[in-house]
Amino acid sequence: MNKLTYILALFLGTLLLSCGTTEDESVKSDLLSNVQDSKRLMAKIDSLEKIVYDENADLDNAPTAELMAAYNEYTQKFIGDKKKTPEYLYKSAAISRAVNLPVKAIKLYDKILADYPDYERNPEVAFLMAFTYDEDLKQKEQAKEAYHIVIERYPGDKWAEQASARLENIDQSDEDLVKSFMEKDRKKSE
Repeated sequence: MNKLTYILALFLGTLLLSCGTTEDESVKSDLLSNVQDSKRLMAKIDSLEKIVYDENADLDNAPTAELMAAYNEYTQKFIGDKKKTPEYLYKSAAISRAVNLPVKAIKLYDKILADYPDYERNPEVAFLMAFTYDEDLKQKEQAKEAYHIVIERYPGDKWAEQASARLENIDQSDEDLVKSFMEKDRKKSE
């Protein structure tokens, strides 16, 4: 299923063979239970993702709620999983935005940035947090601060460039943006 799961199982097997006291057996039992619980949750998440992420699926349904609950359960039980936990938090935040729960999405983005500083998607997460303030909550001042954080923390990253571009246009209305883009296109074609 997953390399991490197999490595954990191999480690657990080695640990089981090397120990023999009842206290060690209790620890072994707990580890085995955690591995089994992790595998069960990942299998549940995988099957729910296939349903929820189907291109024709409506996100406002029971499987989506069940998937978010499974993400939540995994991320609370396996905080130390530096690979799956931030990824599940990221996916839960994306669904939260899609079902119009932007405040929840921001909390999840913030948790990723605070608890998983080495997560590879953090520049994107920081940008999405700013974008959620900007587009979903219409909180322009908080969005500006958040965009500046993206630029400061991740200079040279494509998400910092996106944040910079967004800051240039954040105070413009949709009509002004369209006019601005049309003007740029006109100048390019001349």
